[in-house]
Amino acid sequence: MKISSRHLDFYLPDNALNLTELPPATATLTAAYVCWTIVLSIVRRRYIKDSALEDIDSRLVVVPFLQMIPNKIFFYPLSLVFSNLIDVEPWKFILNFANLLIGGAYIEILWQSPLELLKFVLGIGSLANLIVVLITICLHIIWPSIRLDLPLDGNYTLIVGFPIIYKQLFPETTIFETKQLPFISKNFRFKLLPIFTLIALTFIQLVWFHHFSQLLSIWITFFTCYFYLRFYQELPRTMAEGTDYKVIGDASETFQLIYFFPDLLKPVLSPIFDFVYEKFVVEWHLATPFRMYDIEQANISAQKRGAKPVGSSNAEERRKQLALQVLEERLVDEDGTELGDISAENRV
Repeated sequence: MKISSRHLDFYLPDNALNLTELPPATATLTAAYVCWTIVLSIVRRRYIKDSALEDIDSRLVVVPFLQMIPNKIFFYPLSLVFSNLIDVEPWKFILNFANLLIGGAYIEILWQSPLELLKFVLGIGSLANLIVVLITICLHIIWPSIRLDLPLDGNYTLIVGFPIIYKQLFPETTIFETKQLPFISKNFRFKLLPIFTLIALTFIQLVWFHHFSQLLSIWITFFTCYFYLRFYQELPRTMAEGTDYKVIGDASETFQLIYFFPDLLKPVLSPIFDFVYEKFVVEWHLATPFRMYDIEQANISAQKRGAKPVGSSNAEERRKQLALQVLEERLVDEDGTELGDISAENRV
């Protein structure tokens, strides 16, 4: 579906506005999101009206069962989950509602798993919320000016996490094209959406809201969602074409964290990311390190999804390493077991 204007052409899926065929998880999340947000809004408005305090700070009118409040989180732990399904800012509600209806439906169809979408939105979102709360409490000990009685926005998985999935699924697909506008890129692709979203949300928090914990929530949600998709998600068959075994994580080079950021920052960020990978993945074993075979297979699958290959200068070196690895895996170990026969599920 193409929507044209004088200066812009927007591209939407053909059935983007077909609300009668929503997948089950998307329909459930959308209904819960709308209902809980409306319930929270009604409760807050009624309290302000009944208290006859028109000048009360609306942020202090909270519902601990639904909203994530650091100093009440141990009494209402389910707020870590429910806060994924509410918003108090109208602009964010509109963005997330459209994002969930359109993007959530497509993600669920491509993932072929309603449970996986629920796990990502509620499970990974709740984990990110828990990390944010714990860090906020620790920072409060150091800087008491950081308040623990104000609710934190726990619903950034949709607006921050979904763009990471879009980049993974269809990186080179165009979102919109500009026309007759000099000095502006002619098209905006999904691979640019994550960093654009992060910059926009960071700017909004710094300029308008001045809320440190909210800014922290944005970036922690980004890294948590990325870490799960990179190392832990079981990829569906549609994303692991050409393989006959279970694939855990996306080892493709185009999905490296460094390629989410502008080229100007890569020389600075590259050694930092390498250090984090060596420390958390290789040394602390928080995830399974990728092998050359995994990377090569993931690159093939990513290219089938439209991703452009990167690092062509060392492609020959990678092929040599892969050939050596395959040769080593086919050797017979001391027990007489051929390593080449070990199931791929154990190698991933």
